[in-house]
Formats: sequence, structure tokens, C-alpha cells
Amino acid sequence: MATNFKFRFDKILYWYTEKEDEAKKKLAELKSEYLKEENRLREIEKEKELGEKIFLENINNIGFSLIVRDYIEKKKEEVNNQKNKLRELDERISKQREVLLYWEMKKKSMEKLKERDILMYQLKLKRLENIILDENGIVRYLRKYENT
Repeated sequence: MATNFKFRFDKILYWYTEKEDEAKKKLAELKSEYLKEENRLREIEKEKELGEKIFLENINNIGFSLIVRDYIEKKKEEVNNQKNKLRELDERISKQREVLLYWEMKKKSMEKLKERDILMYQLKLKRLENIILDENGIVRYLRKYENT
């Protein structure tokens, strides 16, 4: 059965799909940024641990130990700053997931509407086909008995 079905809200469905794709892309970017920042945190923690090791090895050298202690304090601040940055990114990722979920739900509802409209269109075509077949049957019947 050939159909010429045209969904009345195709532009809206397309727009929802675009919004969903944009939200997915932004979420992927945020996750990538989170991983980079998480790796940076690990690097800072390793540098801090190395500083602590050097501090313990050179505890007798007071001048050098003071420099290393300042370095360790600086690394502790960087760790805290990095953790704050990760918390903020985690919140942004959570919000972006909500945005993505919103657009997925909007798109899904529009797709369900489209499916329903397609079904209604197919039912309408079936009814028209039955009417045409009935009419053809009546015409044949009348022609057959008209000649007698």
C-alpha cells in the first residue's frame, strides 16, 4: 500500500531531535573535561606525595625542608581547588543530564504521536479501500443482473 503520509509536526520532531543531539554533545564535552580535571588532580596528588617524600628524606636540612614544606602546602591548596573544580563539573554534568532527559522525553512523546497518526492514517486508508471494494462489488453485481 503506497502512502503519502506527512506528519503534521515533523518540524517540531526535527527540532527536538536537534536539541537532544546538542544536549548529548554538551554532556560528552563535560564528561571529557571532567576526566581531564580528574587526571590533573591525580598529578597534583602525586607531586604532593613526592614533595612529602623529599621532605622526610631531607628533614635535617632546615632551609631546604622549609622550601619543600611550602611546596607541599601549595600542592594541598591546588588539590582543594581541583576538588572544588571537580564538584562544580559534577553539578554541571548532573544538570546537563536533566536537560538531555527533558529533550529525550519531548522527542519520545512526539514520536508516539507520530506513530499514532500513522496508525490512524493507515486505518483511514483501509476504510477507503474497503469502501472502494464494496462499490466495485455492487457495480459488478448490478451489471451482471442488469443484462438479464
